[in-house]
Amino acid sequence: MKEMLTNKILTGLPEAEFARFMTLLQPVSLSAGERLLEAGETVRFIYFPESCVLSCQADMQDGRSAEVAMIGFEGMASITALGRTSPAAHSLNVSVSGSALRLSTDDFKRQVMRGDGVQQSLLAYASEYITQISQRSACAVFHIVEQRFAVWLLLLMDRMEEDVIYLTQEQIAQHLGVRRAGVTVVAGAMQAAGAIAYRRGNLCVTDRRMVEAMACECYGALSVSRHQTRDM
Repeated sequence: MKEMLTNKILTGLPEAEFARFMTLLQPVSLSAGERLLEAGETVRFIYFPESCVLSCQADMQDGRSAEVAMIGFEGMASITALGRTSPAAHSLNVSVSGSALRLSTDDFKRQVMRGDGVQQSLLAYASEYITQISQRSACAVFHIVEQRFAVWLLLLMDRMEEDVIYLTQEQIAQHLGVRRAGVTVVAGAMQAAGAIAYRRGNLCVTDRRMVEAMACECYGALSVSRHQTRDM
């Protein structure tokens, strides 16, 4: 059963702990644009993405928002709920549709207390998650929109099974926390250079090396390889 899954946290568990988890996990199919959690709400479920990609977003009072973390097969959503009972600080949305496994927050907390394996996996992922948030925060301060867009695009592609992303420029702007006009200019320049193909909400990376060259150093600090994870 374990070899049929892709989620790094679940497949990294010792067999006994994995078997306990499987009795509690519920498979779910998530649609792009679906809102799983609002900021201020109590976290009821923990999600382990398989083929979907989730976005943790900071929502401002004026209606603007920006992605603070991206979660795919390498991790889990709402890890901060394990250390506190206060409402969620950020909203949780589905960026790329696909499958995931979920269980109640209460059940997960009980499993964490029972096994050392899951505790070690969570500590390792918590470190990766904090690194992502801190690196992307620095990236938003120091790097231009083109670099940030390239990094975000590469991180998203690393977590996807397909080569085409179905997102409008308005949605991309919301993820990056920038104006749509800025995304329009950058996407147009990248398409003219042959790095991407973009039409009516369908975006495809046509020259990955070119996109990597456009990205800043932050991608190297945050890159995730789906193929390497599968081969572990």
